[in-house]
Amino acid sequence: MTLSSFSQDISKVDWDRHVDNLINNHILTPTKKSIYLSLEKIISERTEGVSFGVLLSGGVDSSIIAKICKDLGRNFRCFCVGIRGSKDIFYAQKVSAYFNLDLVVKEYSLDELELLLKEVIDVLPIPVIEKDNYIEYIVKLTVSAVNLGSMKLGSEELFLSGIGAEELFAGYERHSKAVKGGGTWRGIKIRDLKNESINGLKRMHNLVFERDKLISSYISKSLLAPYLADDVIIQAMNMKNSQKIDSLNNKKIIRNIALDLGVPKEFSNRKKKGAQYGSGFDKAILKLAKKNGFKLKKRYIESLING
Repeated sequence: MTLSSFSQDISKVDWDRHVDNLINNHILTPTKKSIYLSLEKIISERTEGVSFGVLLSGGVDSSIIAKICKDLGRNFRCFCVGIRGSKDIFYAQKVSAYFNLDLVVKEYSLDELELLLKEVIDVLPIPVIEKDNYIEYIVKLTVSAVNLGSMKLGSEELFLSGIGAEELFAGYERHSKAVKGGGTWRGIKIRDLKNESINGLKRMHNLVFERDKLISSYISKSLLAPYLADDVIIQAMNMKNSQKIDSLNNKKIIRNIALDLGVPKEFSNRKKKGAQYGSGFDKAILKLAKKNGFKLKKRYIESLING
């Protein structure tokens, strides 16, 4: 079993057990080269002889994946969606131009986005928003809309995603809090960096894996996350904190890998911006809410759920 393929069925219990098995593998301190070789290995093995897509946001994680695919001489296209003027489209176009990548872009109008949101709502489990975590659901909804919108643009059956790098290489604010002495995240006490990374990786089953599996299966696509390859997880969990994060930068080793691959600092140093924000879909949902007479995004989403 591997966590990198979203086409397989993995229960939450098996997911947690597999994570525990991986983090108990002790190796020598990983290096930039060893992380790069692990990423290159899974990408090379899974993409040989097939046409595929890369979900490109123009951030450091997806830019590394696209550059490795380019260096391997693979037959692939990159895909990015958002509203007009979105940061992801802006940076995806710049990365693609710099490395001469084939990029397919779609700018969604408000009406098109509403139809896409309704389609996603039909695929994802319907929450009881009063009881469920609304923030989690709106993230699932918007990120799923980005993924679905991107994958629908191509006839390719396999798509590569940069998901997982944030959890493994200390890309979130809660990781910064962990190395600064703790705090809370959504009411949960933050522990040390390694435990926070482990807990975050385990939470991915409910927050990410089920979401992405449902969306990709819905349109008969396969989604591959190279950063969630077993070798990469094992190495990430054996890293020193200083390899991942300091007072100035997070995901240090990933950003350095990008620089070694020739990714310009403009892209390799780009700070994390969730797909819901980078695509502009989050702001667009607020505009849709107001257009439909709602002051709150939550009420607008409820109206879509209730049909």
